[in-house]
Amino acid sequence: MDVSKKLLIVTFTMFALLTMLLIVAAHTILLSSFSDLEAQDTIKNTGKIEQAIAWEALSIDRTARDWAFWDDTYKFVNTLNPEYIESNLDDSTLYDLDLNVMLFVNKSGVLVYPMSVDLVNMTNVPVPAGLLEQIDSGILTTRENTDYIQGVILLNESPMLIVGRPILTSFGEGPSAGTLILGKYIDSSYISSLEERTQTSLSLYTLNEEMPSDFQDAFDEAASDEGNAVKILGNDRVAGYFILRNTTGEPVALMRADYPRDLYAQGKKTLIYIYGFLLLSGLVIGTATKFSLDRLLVSRLITIDSFLEKVKREKDISKRLEVEGEDEIHRLSKGINEMLSSVRLAEQELKAREYEKKFILDSLEEIVVLRDPNFNIRWANRAALNNKDLLMVEAKAPASDSPQAPDRDIIPKPRYSQAPDCADQEFTSSEGKTWLLRSKPVCDETGNTIAVLETGMEITERKNYEIELFRAKQEAEVANRTKSEFLANMSHELRTPLNSIIGFSDLLYEKVYGELNLKQTKAVGNISNSGKHLLNLINEILDLSKVEAGSFELHYSTFWLAEVFAEVRDMLFPFAASKGLKIELEIESNLPRVYADKERILQVLSNLVTNAVKFSNENGCIRVKAAHMNGFLKITVSDDGIGIAAADHEKLFKPFSQIDSSSSKKYQGTGLGLALVKEIVQLHGGTVWFESETGKGSTFGFSIPFPGRSE
Repeated sequence: MDVSKKLLIVTFTMFALLTMLLIVAAHTILLSSFSDLEAQDTIKNTGKIEQAIAWEALSIDRTARDWAFWDDTYKFVNTLNPEYIESNLDDSTLYDLDLNVMLFVNKSGVLVYPMSVDLVNMTNVPVPAGLLEQIDSGILTTRENTDYIQGVILLNESPMLIVGRPILTSFGEGPSAGTLILGKYIDSSYISSLEERTQTSLSLYTLNEEMPSDFQDAFDEAASDEGNAVKILGNDRVAGYFILRNTTGEPVALMRADYPRDLYAQGKKTLIYIYGFLLLSGLVIGTATKFSLDRLLVSRLITIDSFLEKVKREKDISKRLEVEGEDEIHRLSKGINEMLSSVRLAEQELKAREYEKKFILDSLEEIVVLRDPNFNIRWANRAALNNKDLLMVEAKAPASDSPQAPDRDIIPKPRYSQAPDCADQEFTSSEGKTWLLRSKPVCDETGNTIAVLETGMEITERKNYEIELFRAKQEAEVANRTKSEFLANMSHELRTPLNSIIGFSDLLYEKVYGELNLKQTKAVGNISNSGKHLLNLINEILDLSKVEAGSFELHYSTFWLAEVFAEVRDMLFPFAASKGLKIELEIESNLPRVYADKERILQVLSNLVTNAVKFSNENGCIRVKAAHMNGFLKITVSDDGIGIAAADHEKLFKPFSQIDSSSSKKYQGTGLGLALVKEIVQLHGGTVWFESETGKGSTFGFSIPFPGRSE
């Protein structure tokens, strides 16, 4: 599909969507506005009917005041004077007043003179029983001179509009003589007359009778909305509702006024005109926009497309595009011309680089071969062509017993899902030269192999050197094992004379053979201390040699760790006390017995605590802790001494390696203690670790398996 058709579809789609959006917006907004206007008009008209009933009540109230605020009425209630009845209360009185009842009630709440007529049939009727009940209950009687009674009461005959006034003198002075009650039925005749006056269809339902569903819904709404409600009765009618209340303000009835939906119908008709106008406007504007875009944009884009197609077909990048104008399309044409010039220059530069690459690769002594995923050769440099037997390595099927045959499993296979590592192999040519061949897949962005790059380097001299180096390594290992075996076998020969020296010097020091002077005692003590130091050094060297020779054995037993801790503390107490150091021991409560080589665990703890005492500041504290954690016995030795710099961490646990290796070093030692600690712990199946920082002390620790065997 060309641009013109796409533009036509896009243009009319956009205008169609815009028109539909406007139609929906107009429909939503205007129709909602018409509905609101209809509701407001309905409430206004319904208010007029409600006002008509209010005017009726006001008219009755004026009559009630005329009769109640009259001296003759005041005397009549107290005396029941017959002259008042003959003069004012004849049979035509209620017909003239257009009232159904007129009741005179004295101040005791007793009905002293009733009048009740049927205005429709023009006959006298009894006072409604419901009205008499409310008089007896005191609801319809006044108590103060300012009291005023007005409302609708429900009677069996029909709802009645009631107005009551206190009976007073003409000047409103003195106590009230009673209550004058006037009433008029809101019956079908009254509703018919009200319909004629308001030109509206009216309906009335009281709360003590079953109301239609719309009345019930409207009553719930009107009760919470100031007594008014509006309901749609269909496409042609709308109704307004208002509540009639009794003398105490409670709802007793609901009146409905029906109106034709002329305003809403006129609004819908107006919307139809608006919809037609919007559709016609969208069609006209869309067509005009399409023709304008065709003239200003599409025709010029077609020119550019035709030019590019011609360049592609003729493969002539020397052509140039000419488009008139000073807009973006004109700048696009200039960009295309510049791009064609750049492509031409890049093509020339690419040819030059290809020549340079070929020249450089042909100058290499290493072979370089590029194969396709099926291992067919695409390109090879001159060194590869001069060693054609190497080019056939990948194609040969390897013999299982031939050391020179390449391993086919390490040759990259076609279509890798992910790029594998490089595959290396060695090959000896017919000339006796050894080559290292490397295959590496070349993958695209999705990880698929598109080629295999092979490189080769002659490693004959390096191979010979590796062989010689391997032989020298074997000879060194044999010599090292011989040395370790020799030192391990020299244990008795070295220890026996030292034990004699230490033993006799201790006897002399203890003056077993006689008294010694001060210088002799000091000399003999130095001999004993030096001998013990030398014996400890020999023991460490021999232990380390046994480890290296593989003859170091552990003798497992079950023991309490507290015994080992106490023995280490007693052994090193003099050394720690000489520097004013405290040794704090903390063992986890309920720790079972340990199953390990007790003497070696003692040696490990002794070495770690000795190391901590040696590098601690005076008057410090050394803390030794033991706990059971995840099946391991974890022991830590912490001090607050000089600490270990990060640069010296790698020297720890190495034999004959010390942090201070200068001739004037402050701390004595051979560097074998921590190395032996590491070996003993590892022989137990455990690990060692340390944490340290310069000037902030050190923490050495080790953990060994804590088996279930315990007593």
